[in-house]
Amino acid sequence: MRDIEIKVLENEQYLQSLVETGKFEPVDLICKVDPGVLSISNSVVNFGSIEIKTTSSSIRLIRAKDKQAQLQVTTMTINDLKLILQKKISTNGKITRGCCMSGNGEYFFTDHSSRKSLSVIASDGTFKYNMLLGPSYGFDITFIDENTIAITSGRSNEHIGIDIIDTERRKKIKFINLPDSPYGITCDHDSLFVCVERRGIYQINTADHITSHVIRCNLPGGSFVSVFANKIYYTNWRDHSVVCCDHDGSRVWSFEDTSVLTIPGGITVDNDGNVFVVGQSSSNVAIISNDGKLHREILTDKDGLREPSAIFFDTQTKKLLVANKKETAILYSVT
Repeated sequence: MRDIEIKVLENEQYLQSLVETGKFEPVDLICKVDPGVLSISNSVVNFGSIEIKTTSSSIRLIRAKDKQAQLQVTTMTINDLKLILQKKISTNGKITRGCCMSGNGEYFFTDHSSRKSLSVIASDGTFKYNMLLGPSYGFDITFIDENTIAITSGRSNEHIGIDIIDTERRKKIKFINLPDSPYGITCDHDSLFVCVERRGIYQINTADHITSHVIRCNLPGGSFVSVFANKIYYTNWRDHSVVCCDHDGSRVWSFEDTSVLTIPGGITVDNDGNVFVVGQSSSNVAIISNDGKLHREILTDKDGLREPSAIFFDTQTKKLLVANKKETAILYSVT
């Protein structure tokens, strides 16, 4: 919304400058023929003259601030939202904890703890490759750029932090140490946000890897995080809550209703700021409005959910990927 307002203001100022400098004023070319050309025998001093004549512009630019107008952007409410099944994907996962999609439609899944691996599935659903992550336990995953991902270690005894991996070379290229076990992770612009057990949420610059402690709270292991429009959203399975905070840690809203969600896990946010959360024990997906006041159950065990653990929304394609703890994931288009 802020980006749209800035763009509108820039174009408005440009148009206003054109009006003020007379760029929109009509220009007429007037030719006056000398009477001498009517008689070739007469002495002709010149054939005439050309002059530029300007008149006042008839264009009137009404600026938004002059008429105190507000920019209106149509947003989708949670009651308008519909999911259309696209495909079911075989992950062969034993303890799937993280999922995401690449720009070319490949699916990435972390298989936590015992297998300690990353599985990549092609866009047509066929298996592409598997990469061992040990000594990291391989918990959650996020894309940093087209060919780079970040994977948290989870509760690894000797490897506590984040692996940065080049997906083209299928190789670890950087390790970022953290003070305690990291779990949920997401990337927003040039920053990683990660849930750190007992500490809260840390922000890490993707260029220089400088780390800052942005939200201090006693998070349990297994919490997940998402970021949208200067808001941080995270889950806490211990008290069955979903929390929305500002970047300074000030709480905006929280949601807790065990009749809707039990053991909330993976979390993601759509283009309108609506929040999707998986209920691991309730085997469902709930959507919470961007102000935290409304909620709706949109997927259940009847849709094939079995202890869903991870979820990812692609803001470009408007696809929603939901991964069960074992074996399968389901892809939906959101309309």
